[in-house]
Amino acid sequence: MASIHKRKNKTSKLPFFVSFKDPLTKKWDKAYFETEDKAAVFLQKHKTIEMCVKNNDPSWKLLYFKTEKAATVGDVFTAFSENELPNKASELTITKYEQVMQSVTGKIDPVTGQLEDVIFAADTPLDTLRGLTREMGVGRKMGWEIYKTQRSMQNCTRRGINSYLRDLRTIFMWAKSNGGAHGRGLIDFEVITTNDSYNDSQLPEHKCKEWTNAEINNLLTNPQLPEYLQEIILVYVYTGARATELLRYNYLNRKKELHWHHVDFTENRITTLTKGKKSVKSERQHPRVMSILAKWKAQGFEAPLPFGYKKLRQYVATMNEILNMEFTAHDLRRLKSQMSEAELNHIAYAAAAIGDTSTGMVSKHYAPQSDATMDKINNAVSDRLNRIAEMN
Repeated sequence: MASIHKRKNKTSKLPFFVSFKDPLTKKWDKAYFETEDKAAVFLQKHKTIEMCVKNNDPSWKLLYFKTEKAATVGDVFTAFSENELPNKASELTITKYEQVMQSVTGKIDPVTGQLEDVIFAADTPLDTLRGLTREMGVGRKMGWEIYKTQRSMQNCTRRGINSYLRDLRTIFMWAKSNGGAHGRGLIDFEVITTNDSYNDSQLPEHKCKEWTNAEINNLLTNPQLPEYLQEIILVYVYTGARATELLRYNYLNRKKELHWHHVDFTENRITTLTKGKKSVKSERQHPRVMSILAKWKAQGFEAPLPFGYKKLRQYVATMNEILNMEFTAHDLRRLKSQMSEAELNHIAYAAAAIGDTSTGMVSKHYAPQSDATMDKINNAVSDRLNRIAEMN
């Protein structure tokens, strides 16, 4: 049974101690305290633990692993920055998480040296955060509604706020299983839940670019467009690649840079490191793409597309000006997905066309159901109804 004692050394700064049996190691241990009151609190805690262990009540673990000092926002952010961020391969990912954390605790203004845009101070205990209230000028807000309201006032979109909340949740969930006095986590509860984000009914309607036949015809046949820009368009449409996956220069992630040794002219394949993947992937390509690449290589290009994203954006801006259209490099990726869905009448092909496994995401953000697919469905229903009617 745990018990409290006073040390014989009267000059000790920690004169009181509690002798207790550790339920994990099964060994007797001691904890020292400045005052008898603090020792008494610890004693009561371990008496409760002993009772739970004796009665085979697993709830003793909740009490045993609960930290004596509540972790703060800054504790978690510092631990994540020092232990998890260095493992990220992409500089872009590291910068993103740093910006996400700064959106909560603020950032130093490079001119004034002052901390600005603080929503929750770094020393805010996490177990109090959800209960915080604050008058925001649009009513009194509580918990993460304070963060969402403040970010909205900073002209952030609701989808952007959701993205930051998702990344913040990742950070805090990491803290649930890392750090802490016993290595079982800095916190033992969810700081952010999925319900804290804006739900679909609270978000503006999402509209992705849906290419019309007239736009496609203009894109592919306009005689005013220089041949090199036409070829860039074809390469992006036929590959369905993301903008940065085909570029020679990617300073935020050098592993994603495309060189000639990534192009297999014998097997008609291009090897790229795609978004969210740790290993490269080789994809079969259309002969038209390979003929363009072969032409560029024969012309002495140092790489298939020997420039970076900034230059690509300039090229796309020129394309829009000449064609009198509005599209991005990513919309060319959408075009391949939409053509696949319209021709093959199945969202799975639209997803496979751009190397994505989520048909729901592709249907929403890349290739909404086409008229061609709906016509095929309607005709199939009509044919079935007519056959049944003819049976009588």
